[in-house]
Amino acid sequence: MLKEFKTIDEQIDLLKSRGLIIKDEQAAKLYLLTNNYYNIINGYGEFFLKRGEQYIAGTSFEEIWRLYLFEMEIKQAIFQAIIAMERHLKAVFAYRFAEAYPDKPYAYLSIESYDKRSTLDVVKTISSLSKTIQQQSHVHPSSIEHYVQKYQSVPIWVLVNHIDFGQLRSMLSYAPTKIQNAVARDMLHFVNQHFTIPRKNPFTPEIMSSFIANINDVRNVCAHNNRLLRYKCRRDSKYWQPLHAKYKIYPDSNRSTVFSVFLSLQCFLTVSEYGTMHNKLRKLIHRLDTRVRTLSVKDVLTELGFPRKWLSSTPKISY
Repeated sequence: MLKEFKTIDEQIDLLKSRGLIIKDEQAAKLYLLTNNYYNIINGYGEFFLKRGEQYIAGTSFEEIWRLYLFEMEIKQAIFQAIIAMERHLKAVFAYRFAEAYPDKPYAYLSIESYDKRSTLDVVKTISSLSKTIQQQSHVHPSSIEHYVQKYQSVPIWVLVNHIDFGQLRSMLSYAPTKIQNAVARDMLHFVNQHFTIPRKNPFTPEIMSSFIANINDVRNVCAHNNRLLRYKCRRDSKYWQPLHAKYKIYPDSNRSTVFSVFLSLQCFLTVSEYGTMHNKLRKLIHRLDTRVRTLSVKDVLTELGFPRKWLSSTPKISY
């Protein structure tokens, strides 16, 4: 059966019948019209329900849209940090790949440049890269078009500016071990700005790749404007003692949360880049705490995988 269409007036009446306080109906109607009832109420109203479809006494429409706005803003902060991380990773990978194949044009389109154990996946990646070059070679002006016309070849440090995060992940995952090791060592430039690494706990390609996989999951949520509250990545990231023990995360702890991804970004960002995201989240959480009374901000932190006392126990980062 089709879900019955309801007018904005009927939506308002339904919310009021469920105990939701709507102080300014005209403002609420406009907000529902321009932001989508499903996105606002179905996405965030559930955090204010006491049982069934009845709202906790005192819940207002304003609180629901403030929670919605809060999540929009933290997604923007996290997404901007991931974009910076992606920029660093692309630059480092392009350098190490070019270093490994200095005299081989289009080395990234050769199956011989990748791990022989992943042939089918490598073929898919090469096909995807080839399509990117073909598409961009007809875009004017573009750096790929310029290199194709002038040099009949596109170096990898030009290509990486046109590939998406998924393509980058694939290239790194299927690259030879020596390239993966070199990239992981280069990431230590960022890691060492945040914490000390004992020799017995190196930052291996396997650990790095597991962090990148979960960062990619959260990136997609932010980019496609899906809900981050209660989100879980498709897998736990690998346990890495230098990072996780610092935040009382243990080998048997859940490491698929937004908080886990938030922490792992330290391995790919400068102190100022990470601090900008960190401080922005603190500011947004504090502001939500002052504007939403029916829902505890500690419960919101829990839904993101953060410790319930994170706001009070975590200071601002100076940089």
